[in-house]
Amino acid sequence: MPIEDVIVKAINSISDSMRECMRKYKEEAPDGKELFNLTITQLHYLHAIKEMGNPTITELAEKIGVQKSTVTVALNKLLQREYIEKIPSETDLRVIHVSLSMKGKKLIQIEDMGYYHFANQIIGALNEGERETFTCLLGKVINNTTRD
Repeated sequence: MPIEDVIVKAINSISDSMRECMRKYKEEAPDGKELFNLTITQLHYLHAIKEMGNPTITELAEKIGVQKSTVTVALNKLLQREYIEKIPSETDLRVIHVSLSMKGKKLIQIEDMGYYHFANQIIGALNEGERETFTCLLGKVINNTTRD
């Protein structure tokens, strides 16, 4: 079997396992069921806002690679559901910053804990030497596949 087929099969298997682990974690976590009511795109926006701090709509559009109007529509839905807050700039009232609300922060925290739960499953399957090798290999893959 060609190496690419082995890698694709492994990625699919890991992806399926992670989704199942996350599904179970979300079902069991307090307020975790709320995550089922968000689209992948909405979660992507929440994670981007968390990563960027308090971005402007323009900064968020540039990071995600979509038009400002697309970001505005998505953010208005998140605002309506109280996952984010829009904050006018103190220096230029035409500029709006976006931040996670307490509800949004809690939701992202629940999802992050699900990822840690899955990571612990992986760690549990490896001995110390394998963990070090796996971590090193993951670093190489990430450094060579992430976009700037």
